[in-house]
Amino acid sequence: MKQYLTIAAGILVSALLFVPIMEFVDANDYNILSADPATGLYRYIQNSSFRTAGDCYENTVAVNNLGFHGPYVPHEKGKNTFRIILIGSSYVSAIQVPVDHMFATILQEKLNASPNRSYTYEVIPIAIGGHSKMLLDIFYYLKYGSVLKPDLVIDIESGNELIDEHTIDTFVLDAQGNIVVQTPKGSESKTVAFVRTVSRNSKFLVNLYNRFLIFKSNLKSFSSAPFASTAPPVPVSDSAIAEKHAQAEQALWQSKEKMLSIFAKYVAKDGAQFLYASWSGSWVATSTAAEFPQYGQKIAERNNFSYVDLVPVFQSEEAASGRQGTYTCDTHWNSEGNRYIADAFFLYLMAHPVLLSRKSL
Repeated sequence: MKQYLTIAAGILVSALLFVPIMEFVDANDYNILSADPATGLYRYIQNSSFRTAGDCYENTVAVNNLGFHGPYVPHEKGKNTFRIILIGSSYVSAIQVPVDHMFATILQEKLNASPNRSYTYEVIPIAIGGHSKMLLDIFYYLKYGSVLKPDLVIDIESGNELIDEHTIDTFVLDAQGNIVVQTPKGSESKTVAFVRTVSRNSKFLVNLYNRFLIFKSNLKSFSSAPFASTAPPVPVSDSAIAEKHAQAEQALWQSKEKMLSIFAKYVAKDGAQFLYASWSGSWVATSTAAEFPQYGQKIAERNNFSYVDLVPVFQSEEAASGRQGTYTCDTHWNSEGNRYIADAFFLYLMAHPVLLSRKSL
């Protein structure tokens, strides 16, 4: 019994020591989100700021009146204003860099610098990091983007969303074929929501929870195939491997096409044009990365919207400048990478001016 008590006391003392250490060492703020009571969609707390830090970056995130990282957005749209809404996850949110280094800000400046422009361009990012499903992209657009009366909507997916088989969307349609805009957190009890909010004030609990998730993931992998690393590999023919990969690839892109088609139709109902964009980093296998422009272009053609692969310009500018576009400790775009992405969009839009005009609608 004494041994158990000693162990328990040791754990308690370690935890008590770890709490102030984490509060001092961890530069991140965690109590930064608010949830919409109807849908459960998260935003940052409106008109606020918070600190975020990684091993090789640190930034103060400026949250605007919409609840997203970026400058203030007027609710009333000017007569000669052309609004471009950017939808996506952490790459679009770009909380690793200041607002003036975000690709959304740089793209807006480049568009408005054109002497022959017909409009004043507003480029508005609507994004929260952490999700990887296009279904949530649609939710965020319907809830926060549609009301801004956009002229062009750009949905951006990175390699993280594109290659993960767990991001295959399952969605619910009503009798009219429209998406039921209800996310799992929408039915969360007040008690659970309160506990979640309180826990975000403790850096110790947040870090402990993150470690629990890692342990849970590793335990799940071990449980599904105990001692798999020590067992001799089961021989599988090359044809069987190729067939399995092809089936997974088809399932992923069939699901993605359904969601993109639905997304584009919602955007069209708002009188706006739709552009799908993809980007994959160097960590993605070359054969897998090749799928993105191949499928993206075909899907766009079949569903009457536009597609751009951001990789060629990104890689070209990396090579020309000699500066890496992502962090050494993180796969997200650094300030240079945000500029490369802004250039990629600018070049594409200049080559397709119909996307920057309302005349075609």
